Amino acid sequence: MFERVCKEETMAEGDMRIVVANAQLVVLAWPENGVIKAFQGVCPHANTPLTDAEFDGVELVCPIHRWSWNMQTGEPSHPHATPLAEYPVKIDAGVIYVDAEGVTPIFAAP
Repeated sequence: MFERVCKEETMAEGDMRIVVANAQLVVLAWPENGVIKAFQGVCPHANTPLTDAEFDGVELVCPIHRWSWNMQTGEPSHPHATPLAEYPVKIDAGVIYVDAEGVTPIFAAP
């Protein structure tokens, strides 16, 4: 089920923010030269919110252990990282919707 998370006008290319959809933390990112994407909002390594993550317009970096991901794909750019689960995004009449229902965040093996 798609849930409204924010207005499109509140995002700019190269921005990211944490939103909540279907009771899950979600990283909403608009990578440079890309489209708005939604990924799990918790680090798969430490299971901590990515609220304070760094985003340079392409890569998201967890502040705890410096794991990083490409926000075009959710794939890790750090050699030991685990990918981020991706959620469907829909933009309708200037409003961004995310469907996090039924998509389980991915966590690194202990």
